[in-house]
Amino acid sequence: MIPYIEQPTFHLWRISVHTFGILVAVAMIVGMRFVRRRAAADGLDPMVADRLVTWILVAGFIGAHLFDRLVYYPREALADPWSLIRFWESLSSFGGFIGAIVGALLFFRRNSQLPRWRYLDCIAYGFPFGWIFGRLGCSVAFDHPGSETRFFLGEMYTDGHVRHNLGFYEALYTILIAAFFHYLGRQGRRPAGTYVAMLAIVYAPVRFLLDFLRKNDVRYGGLTPGQWGCIALVVVGFVLLKRAQKKGEAEASPSST
Repeated sequence: MIPYIEQPTFHLWRISVHTFGILVAVAMIVGMRFVRRRAAADGLDPMVADRLVTWILVAGFIGAHLFDRLVYYPREALADPWSLIRFWESLSSFGGFIGAIVGALLFFRRNSQLPRWRYLDCIAYGFPFGWIFGRLGCSVAFDHPGSETRFFLGEMYTDGHVRHNLGFYEALYTILIAAFFHYLGRQGRRPAGTYVAMLAIVYAPVRFLLDFLRKNDVRYGGLTPGQWGCIALVVVGFVLLKRAQKKGEAEASPSST
């Protein structure tokens, strides 16, 4: 059992900085570094990749907050509509994914000449490296408590019960995803869209299972919003993977040269 550890907080003048916020900032820095590295390795412009990341991050944070308020806490949002613009209060990862998609669509609408799937692959490649630190932030904040457990990685929660720390579990799994992507990256260039597809396929099943352990999440049809999102991710992931494979086969066939 892991004892309860209160989230460290640092004070800069009159501003309180929580460890969660520091780790989220580290996640963005690390993720952007890997995106740049992937872009350079694929012969793309790292500065364009940086601009794309900025659009995705801004839209992602907006989507993460709005989705959290409107889907996870609709009654509270209706009772306090001003909470919709207090973007620092609560975030949802799947809301962030939806916002990121919107941000990418807007970016490529303004830059339609760019090879969008190759740039999106750079984003998908760098994502798990940053997500490790983002989920470690959730871990130290213990903002995703699960059901009670005797599992050796269970952690004492504020209510005095040992519970699954789902942010910690996801951080551990994301390390495996990052290692897998590192391995794929060393094997040479992949057909455009491969990393986007693989990220959806490898992330969704484990997240789907972990959500069964969630303590307080709202359910729709017996499933959490995250689980419905996981189902959509898997479907989209396999569709994109099939598309990428067909495109790769077409580019490799003699008739395409």
